Amino acid sequence: MKKISGIIGTIVVILFGAFQLLTDSPDESKNSRDTSQEVTNSSGYEATGKVPSLAVLAKSAVSEEVTNVNLADPPRFEKIAVDNIRSVDGDTFVFYSENKEYRLRLLMVDTPESVKKDMPVQPYGKEASNFTKAELAKGNVSLVFDSGDVKDKYDRYLAYVFVGDDLLQNSLIEEGLGVVRYINAGNDTYQSELEQVQDQAENQKVGAWSKSGYIKETNRYAYFDYE
Repeated sequence: MKKISGIIGTIVVILFGAFQLLTDSPDESKNSRDTSQEVTNSSGYEATGKVPSLAVLAKSAVSEEVTNVNLADPPRFEKIAVDNIRSVDGDTFVFYSENKEYRLRLLMVDTPESVKKDMPVQPYGKEASNFTKAELAKGNVSLVFDSGDVKDKYDRYLAYVFVGDDLLQNSLIEEGLGVVRYINAGNDTYQSELEQVQDQAENQKVGAWSKSGYIKETNRYAYFDYE
């Protein structure tokens, strides 16, 4: 009798499992796949609240077009596409959205001056400006906001800027055309990664690092000595 009861129990379990498979909603399965795809295509921050690594952020897909974003309170750690751009200098450019002009400064990076009023063009200023202009001209440009202030005191937006999967800040520092500077709490998530690239540029004496004494360093940041 025990053997027969066991067989009956097994049959019941098998029939119940088959019933569940047959009654699963196709729409529910589809929604499950779509949600998984969304997480794969983004940095995951909006869904999880977890700050992505720079490597994950670089490879993530664009989350929004700038025309669909509230720039007063934009999404954080998500790529926002911009395609109407006017280059200004090495660390600054203008982007347009719905016939409005927005000025943006690269977060945590400073380049030598090339267009500052009442100031002569600084060494490597034109090189930095031309480099940024050429990078932006490649297209596939996106902005990423950190968790801190969206703007600086000059009403310029502050963001990481990607050209495809490449972080423009990293590219400028790698070429010795920019240094890590203007570091503020909340807008310093990837500071250590930028500083690692800067250390390599300094050791290799590329770009402005090749000009003796031109770049000064403090405990917190580097700067171009214009004196």
